[in-house]
Amino acid sequence: MRKLTTYFNNKKAEICNNIREDMTPNSKLTVEQRERKTMRAVSKISCGLMVMSMMLSCCGVTAFAADGGRSEGVETFNTVVQFIVDWVARIGLVVAFIGAVQFALGFKDDSADGKTRGLMCLASGFIVFAVAKAYDMFTQ
Repeated sequence: MRKLTTYFNNKKAEICNNIREDMTPNSKLTVEQRERKTMRAVSKISCGLMVMSMMLSCCGVTAFAADGGRSEGVETFNTVVQFIVDWVARIGLVVAFIGAVQFALGFKDDSADGKTRGLMCLASGFIVFAVAKAYDMFTQ
């Protein structure tokens, strides 16, 4: 029970410290504090993008069976899928851009962890972009 109380007290102090750093101008922060503040901002942006993409994937599409020789339902479905694929490719490029910025900041601060994180984010963004653009290989 004591460990749990200590954990919650430490977590509360960490959250208060993060809020205080977020409200302080960058000129009054140390390099480490600015880097933590930047990483929190990047994680908030990426979390927002993920939530938007998950909400977009939850949108239902009503599809009807083809009526004789008509294939409007299939065309509508393909249009919606193509729209989603285009946006996933764009999100992949945004993630790659964020990774490039992280990588540049890692070089500026000479931070090995920042460089590694930036390269991982850059690579993952390009992988998402490539998978989205490879959609055409699976269609006829």
